[in-house]
Order: sequence, then structure tokens, then C-alpha cells
Amino acid sequence: MEDSRIHIRYAKALFEIAVEQNFLDKAYEDTLLIYDVCKSNRDFEMLLASPIIHTGKKVAIIKEVFSTSLHPVSLSFLLLIIKKRREANIKLIAESFIHIYKEYKGIRVAQLKTAIELDDVTRKEFVSLLSNQTKKIIELNEIVKPDLIGGFVVTIDDKESDNSLSDKIQRLRKEFDVNVYEKKL
Repeated sequence: MEDSRIHIRYAKALFEIAVEQNFLDKAYEDTLLIYDVCKSNRDFEMLLASPIIHTGKKVAIIKEVFSTSLHPVSLSFLLLIIKKRREANIKLIAESFIHIYKEYKGIRVAQLKTAIELDDVTRKEFVSLLSNQTKKIIELNEIVKPDLIGGFVVTIDDKESDNSLSDKIQRLRKEFDVNVYEKKL
């Protein structure tokens, strides 16, 4: 079975269980926790991917780390992934579940790059504007990039709108590179 299909299938299975047993929001929180642990702790991710470490040891570690913080079904699901020897895919499974959950709830992630940090009022207005345009709930990820000089760059899904001063300056430079008054031979 191809790796790209494994994580999607497991994520869909967890999603269906969560909807059926009415703990979807808790499953989302659990999955965020698992994803954050994998993303922030390279050693943990390496432990999961290691073929040298016995499955029983991995199960014991997972129980020790997550038993008090995860919903019982989420924990059982995680242990099932390990018993099926798919633990190297846990981070991708979590990422796929997060994507499926956001799609189901109508949440779109927008990345906003600005030259300076936005104040709360401007941030709320921006989120409201994007929500009205997309007819979806917007989750805003902000990045401060001083080299933009001013303005902003917003990316939603694969669409980017660059309204920064640095982009406008680059376009002006390109226009000035072409001399319309110079006689061409």
C-alpha cells in the first residue's frame, strides 16, 4: 500500500469514528496535540519510525506520554496504528485528519505576511473581510516580514495576492528597464 494513501485512510477512519461516537472536536484537539508533539520533538518522531525499537516498547511509551491527555478512543486508535506497524505515518495521519476536520467545519487557513505586526482591530477586520469573501471561517496565520516595506501578502489555499510595497517597487523597476523612447535598431 502506498504511503500517501495510508495516512489518508487512517485519518478518514478516525474522522468517521469521531463523528459516529460524537467526539469530533475532542478528536481534533487530540490530533493537534499528537501533531505538535511529533513536529516539535524530532526524537519522538525518530522513535516512532525506528524499526529497531520493539512494538511493545513503543506502545508503552505512547501510553506513558498520552494516556492522561487523549480521549480513550483516540488513544486506542493511536495504539492500533502502532500494532499495525504504521507508526512512522502518525504525523502524516494527524496532519490529514486536521485537514479533513477543517474541510468538514468550513475552515480555511489564510497566511498573512505583513511588514509589521497587526493590532487586534485590524486583524479582526481582515479576518472579517476574508470570511465575507470566501464564505468560510478563516484561521489566520500571521508572519511578520519587514522586507515587504508595507502592505501585505495573503495566501489562501494555492492563491496568493501580493499587495506589498516591495512587489510594487519591483514592478516599477521592470517598467523602467524598458525605455519606450529609445529608438530600436
